[in-house]
Amino acid sequence: MSIDAEHPVPVDSVNAPASAETSAIEFSRIYAIEAPKLQRYFRTRLRGAEDVSDLVHETFVRLLGALDTRNPVRPAAYLQRIARNLLFNRTKRLENRLAGSHVSFDDGYELATPANQGDEIEVEDMMRIYRKALSELPEKTRQAFLLHRVDELTYREIGERLGISIPTVQYHIARALAHIDAALEQE
Repeated sequence: MSIDAEHPVPVDSVNAPASAETSAIEFSRIYAIEAPKLQRYFRTRLRGAEDVSDLVHETFVRLLGALDTRNPVRPAAYLQRIARNLLFNRTKRLENRLAGSHVSFDDGYELATPANQGDEIEVEDMMRIYRKALSELPEKTRQAFLLHRVDELTYREIGERLGISIPTVQYHIARALAHIDAALEQE
């Protein structure tokens, strides 16, 4: 639990705010306290400084999305979990990209356990829902999201390519994430 001298209320003790205005103020307070910690966390684990801002932003976007469906009692801990997951996903994506060109399998070996057909069906269903949710997005929102997730462009690069500001890019990506998350939660 973190406590700041300017903000004597522990960040982790935040619970259901009374109104949208109170919620916005509370979120701003959490951001002011936790964003620098997340920046340090990401900076110590990454080389690129531009990625740090994007990851901090995405961490808070995911927290906002979670606040729509659940109310974490300890938002600071929830943010740390989101940050760890983002780094894990990023690392796995990079490993998969690198491994695809370096790994070769010998035909003489069989897998220790057969593939589970149920897992394949579940993945196919999730991809169907994902594609449908993606197709429902407005064009500019879909473009910004795909440039970020597929082409792995930074917010600045997306803004330059689409001719929009970085806050507008952040808006579009947050909107896409919230829509896709809601679609996956419904299934």
